[in-house]
Amino acid sequence: MIWLNMKGWTKLRRLINKLSPLNAVVWTQFLSAFADNLNFFLIVGLVKREGVSDPDGTVTYIQMAFLIAYVVLAPIVGAFADKNAKSHVLLLGNVLKSTGILLLLLGVPPVLCFFFVGVGAVVYSPGKYGILSELTNNEKDLLRANAQVEGSTILAILLGTVAGGFLAARSDLPAIIVCLFIYLLSLSMTFFVPVRAGNPNIRYQSAAGQFFRDVVKLFRNRRSRFSLIGTGAFWLTASVLRIALIAWLPINLGIEDTDQQSMIIGVTALGVVASAWLTPKLVPEGRLYRGFFYGIAMVAAVMSANFTNELWLTVTLLFVTGVMGGIFLIPLNTMLQEEGKTVIGSGRTIAVQNFVENALTVMGLFLYLTLRQMNVPVNHSVMGIGAVLTLFFLYLAFQIRAVKAGYSRKEMT
Repeated sequence: MIWLNMKGWTKLRRLINKLSPLNAVVWTQFLSAFADNLNFFLIVGLVKREGVSDPDGTVTYIQMAFLIAYVVLAPIVGAFADKNAKSHVLLLGNVLKSTGILLLLLGVPPVLCFFFVGVGAVVYSPGKYGILSELTNNEKDLLRANAQVEGSTILAILLGTVAGGFLAARSDLPAIIVCLFIYLLSLSMTFFVPVRAGNPNIRYQSAAGQFFRDVVKLFRNRRSRFSLIGTGAFWLTASVLRIALIAWLPINLGIEDTDQQSMIIGVTALGVVASAWLTPKLVPEGRLYRGFFYGIAMVAAVMSANFTNELWLTVTLLFVTGVMGGIFLIPLNTMLQEEGKTVIGSGRTIAVQNFVENALTVMGLFLYLTLRQMNVPVNHSVMGIGAVLTLFFLYLAFQIRAVKAGYSRKEMT
């Protein structure tokens, strides 16, 4: 028996030793994102069992509390990520997320708990993306690393969404315990990420002022501005669409069960998983701006899904939305990280990206909530968000020629 235990321990040690730093980042991100998305349907289950008069509105408020942490803390978390080893930043982010979920077990109101989880998420994010540029040597490797991280993230969204819907439809306690356990697993994976010292000369006192100067610098740069607006538009759409589908599915397709809703919403995530494999083939290095054209297809799929009343067609369009959205998002993230690392530093760039994306997402959720309070039908509300998204893409369309010209000049030098 002792020999068998020793043999099993030896195999485990060999498996751990084969874990590369990049794979460790991918795994910690996968597990953390899995729990993050289990959270959403945990919220839905909690709200439904409380019997509130407007469950969709309550879920929206809780989601906004989570995202507001990104907006409020953005001026300092980039400096924190650049000042410290990014592996330690990932560790702290998971500790904070775990604490937020633990508070649910103690009876703390969900809004406060998920605000705390949001604090952990905003700390975690600059470390997650910032470390990729430290573990890669060129744009090609960085693009592949982004594809791995985005692919694992969306797979985690898919599985976390399905698992969250299944658990939330039955009981709150199992979902809370599973969520806490997954965060702790993600935390353990951060110990396999290399500890590389940050910049100890960074001072937090000047971080806020520097942050807003960083925002100005990135928006003055054509490529980084293009990326920031594009990724912000993507996450605005994704966040509002996920909330809206909870109200849309019962009305248009008669689907009210949380687990069935989670599986349908998860189809979009499945499409983004496929996009992680397709992106390097369809959007080559040196031509990252081409992802924009797939974003146009994403907008068309979102708008078309709003008019369907057939389950198979809805599922197909949601899958197409995920595929096109992923091919749009991954190159833009790569472009921003590459440009931002040179302009202001990787951690500070991701902090600005989080601020822009989540500020736009909060604005989108606020707009959706306002339309609901005005008793605007959910179909019309989705169309309103689609119109806002179209305006973003019209702006990007006028910018793409300048971005393309910037790539051409870069090749000549």
